[in-house]
Amino acid sequence: MSRNMFTSIATTASREENAANSLVRMAKNKRNSTPNKRPNLTNGAIPKLKTKGPIINALVPLIRQVTNDIDLQYFLISLYDDTSNDQYTVDLFSGQTHKQVRDIIQEHATMFSNTFYRGSAPNLSFDLTNDDNVVNLAYIMYLDMRHDETINKSLSFDDFCKAEMNVKVKVKVKNKNTVNKTQTVNKTQKSPVFILFGKAITPIETSFIKRIRDFGGEGDNAELAIKNNLPSIHLKPDETSYLPIYKQINIDQIKSNILKEGHNLFMGIDQEDEKATVTLNISKTKYEFTKINGSVGTAKIFYPLVSVANLMDPGKNMLIESAKENTKYSMRAKGTLPLSRLTWNYKQPKFVFKMSHGTTELSTSYRDEVKTGNGNKKKRGYEYTINNANTNDAERILSSTMSKAKAKVGTTNDRVAKFMGDFMQALTMVAHIKHNTVAKYNYCLATGDAMLCNSFIFMCSIAKVSPNLWMPISKQQTSLVYGNMLNNFNPNSNIKSAPTEVRNANKVRRTPNRSNGARSNGSGYAKPISLTSISAGSLAGSTVASNNNGNNEIQSPNRGRTNLNKQLRAKGLNNNTVNTLLKNYNKGMNVNNVINKANTIVLNKKKAENKKNLNQRLRNKGLNNNTVNTLLKNYNTGKLNFNGAIAKANTIVLNKKKAENKKNLNQRLRNKGLNNNTRIALLNKYNKGTLNVNGVIAKANQIINNKRSNPAEMNLGAAIMSGEGMKRPRNSANYEAQIANLQAQLARAQAAQNAAEKAKNAAARNARNARNASNAQAAKNAREKNAAANNAAKEANAKAKRLARALKQIQTNASLAGVSPNQGLRKSKRQR
Repeated sequence: MSRNMFTSIATTASREENAANSLVRMAKNKRNSTPNKRPNLTNGAIPKLKTKGPIINALVPLIRQVTNDIDLQYFLISLYDDTSNDQYTVDLFSGQTHKQVRDIIQEHATMFSNTFYRGSAPNLSFDLTNDDNVVNLAYIMYLDMRHDETINKSLSFDDFCKAEMNVKVKVKVKNKNTVNKTQTVNKTQKSPVFILFGKAITPIETSFIKRIRDFGGEGDNAELAIKNNLPSIHLKPDETSYLPIYKQINIDQIKSNILKEGHNLFMGIDQEDEKATVTLNISKTKYEFTKINGSVGTAKIFYPLVSVANLMDPGKNMLIESAKENTKYSMRAKGTLPLSRLTWNYKQPKFVFKMSHGTTELSTSYRDEVKTGNGNKKKRGYEYTINNANTNDAERILSSTMSKAKAKVGTTNDRVAKFMGDFMQALTMVAHIKHNTVAKYNYCLATGDAMLCNSFIFMCSIAKVSPNLWMPISKQQTSLVYGNMLNNFNPNSNIKSAPTEVRNANKVRRTPNRSNGARSNGSGYAKPISLTSISAGSLAGSTVASNNNGNNEIQSPNRGRTNLNKQLRAKGLNNNTVNTLLKNYNKGMNVNNVINKANTIVLNKKKAENKKNLNQRLRNKGLNNNTVNTLLKNYNTGKLNFNGAIAKANTIVLNKKKAENKKNLNQRLRNKGLNNNTRIALLNKYNKGTLNVNGVIAKANQIINNKRSNPAEMNLGAAIMSGEGMKRPRNSANYEAQIANLQAQLARAQAAQNAAEKAKNAAARNARNARNASNAQAAKNAREKNAAANNAAKEANAKAKRLARALKQIQTNASLAGVSPNQGLRKSKRQR
């Protein structure tokens, strides 16, 4: 199967599944119920509105006319109401007829349920009848909530497992004299363990919990400790790892042939690192293919996969390729085919935990009124539903998109809702991997969040599926990749798989500290030898080098700091700057980034010195403040470099000097008594650079001297200096010939001028007649002819004037030479 066939056999599979499940999903609870009787809105239109709210109200019954799939109905309502930019929704539907709206909705329904649909219905049952696994899951939730600080870090796991717990909750002050005032009060509420499992549990220390604790999973560097040791934490009963192999992949190694021919990878992306590693990895797999119509299209090997769980996560819009960002393609203008750079799964999830004491069901629903935390409400949206094993206190409706800030001061329901944001994404991806029936489709979770990785791998082990995980780990845009999907990587690529190493946490902690270093665990990602002696920052700032055995070894942070210190001081930086950069290095900034920052500082310092020098040189040239400031601004913005600014200043000074010289020269010529024509002709010579100041003065003196010897000569000054007038002929015969020639040309030009005027007048009449006849094409033709006639008349008129001026000039010159101004050619005797 060629990779060019982007919409492949999964399209058929998803279409059949949609048809089979569309009626089943109609059996929703009361909150999700949709009237069976749909209004028959065949006529009418949506008014032209500037706000989204009334448009959504009008869209709901039209969406229900297009599709019976309730999950798809709610997904489309959410798309138009929440996911899409408000203006996109208004622009797309405002003023459209109901038929036009249904056509647009049908395009989107096909797009999300067929063309770009991937995965399966995220429904899955997890066997937690082994009580140890219930405790392990509770511990994973405990670590996640400690990490998010939605529970106090001083709270022990034993207390966390109780049915109730004391929390500080922000509540509104009920007082007529206060507006929007809140206060924090202590409340005893059902614990997160009770909410999820329906009762308190016995907090035993399982082998899983012990491994995490031994690696430092409850310490200050818990995130790093868990991320570094995932293969050693998640072990099977036979003590082998659930992550037996890995690939360490740098962004530069990713190309469109990274997978076997015809394979695709669909990534459920939870979060991005600051380098946007996952998004850039996806973009590197882009390739071109030839469409059926012969045109060239583009596609990718990796695609983001957006599920309902992703849409409910508070960080959903922080991704570069987010669902909201994608609406600029999917909410295209009217009459165009909707496009997408993402793949989608609109099915609402449902997960069941089967335990020895009962069953808990986690699901989502969509209703018109949804709590958003702390008692606030908004219209429409997804929400979490938990039906736990306690028959007396089972169902709980939790807010979606719960932020960490709100959860910290919210109820225990709010705190569990924050946990559900990531946890539901993990469960959804487990279901996609479990139910995948398309051999060439691969699904994985993409996240650098250690707590989410921890819960995902654990739930994969419960469901007995491969933990396909793409985990960015460094600022060098390197990722660790785990799971059976590695079997579908192209064997010809230079990215080789390697076995992970299972390590005993106690032995790791007892290993002697060698220069504060750490050796690779075989997973390609270094683990700290002593969790108490090496900080997260020092690890993040270390660089990887190869030792003689071919293994990766992290250089000693102290040695790296010493080398970096030498490099920084060699750049001439002062002590304060060097110390600041070394602190950034200690906090985890990459060596290359530190060097780049140092280079920037040196460059800015040099630029500041140049600016100061440039300012002084510009002022020494006598430029005013406005001119100096303008040149400095152009230098700062990069429009001019140093030499360019100086050259520009020199040009300004030169032009100023030239203007002063021209002004003085003009006055000196006036003082000499020259007429305007002669003076202007001399100034033009100066402006063109033909004569300098001294040359102009010398020429003026020559004209004056000639005038004194022959007064008529003065009248020829302008013609002589302009270089365009006729030079005085040496005899009267030449004058007579030229006068006759010009008279003949003028006569012809005047005749042409008269003809052009008549043509212009005729064209104008035709244009008026065509316009009055309301004939658009005729009017257009007439206008064009009229314009052409006007241009011809102008040219004829200009030519006649030029010839008249030339004739007048030559007649003047002839009179000075003793020839009659109107005298024509003398006729010979033969002509007589």
